[in-house]
Amino acid sequence: MGIVALDNNRWTSLSHAYGPAADIPELLNRAKDDPRPGHVTGSAWFDLWSALCHQGDAYTASYAALPHLVVMATPHLQRQRYDAILLAACIELARLDGRGPSVPDDISVAYHAAVREGLSFARANVAQAWDIDSRNALEGSAAAFSGDVGRAHAILDADED
Repeated sequence: MGIVALDNNRWTSLSHAYGPAADIPELLNRAKDDPRPGHVTGSAWFDLWSALCHQGDAYTASYAALPHLVVMATPHLQRQRYDAILLAACIELARLDGRGPSVPDDISVAYHAAVREGLSFARANVAQAWDIDSRNALEGSAAAFSGDVGRAHAILDADED
C-alpha cells in the first residue's frame, strides 16, 4: 500500500499522543511553510513533535506521517531546517526502542520505503550541515534509519547530558 494521502479518512482511525489523528494532515500542511523550529511553542513543528513523538513514544499516526516528513526534508534542509528529517528519525528510533505499536499492515510498505529514503537523505546531506546541531541531527538520523540504536541515542541524546 502507498502513503496515506493527507485527504484520506484513514487519519481518523489512526492515533497520536492525544487521541484520534484527524488533525495531523493539517499540521503537516502547516509545517511545510512554518519556519519556526520544533522547540518554539505554537509552531506547527512543536505540535507535530508533541503529537507524533511525545516523550519518545510513537503512534500509528507517527508511522503514517513519516513518509510525508521524509518528503519535506529536502526543501526544509535547503532553508537550513532539519525538523522534518529529525522527527522522522526519532519516530523510527521510538519504533526500534519498542516505544510504539506495530506499524499497521496497510502503512508498512510506505513506512519502510520512507525509512530507506531517510537513510539515503541523511547520509547524503551530512556534508551540508551548517553547524554542530544540524550535523548531529543528520548523523543521528542516519544512525536511527540504519537501525544503529546505540549510536543514534549517543548522538541525539548527547545534549541532554
